[in-house]
Amino acid sequence: MNSVKSVQKTARFSGYLFLFNLLIPTLGYVFVQSKLSVAGNPLLTSNQIIANEQVFRFGLLSEFILSIGLILLGYSLYVILKKTNPFFSKLALLLKTTEATLMAVVSLLSFLALQILVSNSQTGVDNKSLAGLLFNQHGTLNSIPMMFLGIEMVIFNFLFYSSRMIPRWIAVFGIISFILIFLFSICSLIEPEFASMLFTLPSFIYELIIGFWLIIKGVKVNNQL
Repeated sequence: MNSVKSVQKTARFSGYLFLFNLLIPTLGYVFVQSKLSVAGNPLLTSNQIIANEQVFRFGLLSEFILSIGLILLGYSLYVILKKTNPFFSKLALLLKTTEATLMAVVSLLSFLALQILVSNSQTGVDNKSLAGLLFNQHGTLNSIPMMFLGIEMVIFNFLFYSSRMIPRWIAVFGIISFILIFLFSICSLIEPEFASMLFTLPSFIYELIIGFWLIIKGVKVNNQL
């Protein structure tokens, strides 16, 4: 009985993490990246960031916090699903940890570029352009951890589907959503013009659905324990 309660608490915690991990990048894009990044003009991007340094630093901090949230979510899902399939649940956790680590590395690169800009008030045009180019490629660089996101969430949702711990339609929707995320990341790296943000919309909806479902309903555990 205590074990069932523990799994339910973990499931609800996972639900909050789904919503948290959805909210942070959404706010970051709306209030930081979309405001400061000027496509095709790295120098202007650098000037925008220098003029709004604290806003940019807050955006970086939120990304580092997001990396922690991703690891916590991966471990929580592993705890819930490890009895369904120990090997694949561990594999998905490993991929989730890799995703979070790579995302932190991308944010670290932006932080180092910021240090170049602010360490010397006389930073030359070339340095500003280089830093701005790195800032403008932030989204493209994040397509690398998104590859791992696509694979790991397909695995987690396949385990949810197999275990029937959540309604199967949610799991199927999740599988389809994160196959699209994987394709989006591949397109971003190979053919950026085909990397439409519409690919990411189903995963956004999925994370809202599963987040609230886990918080309100939890999971079915009778067949697992």
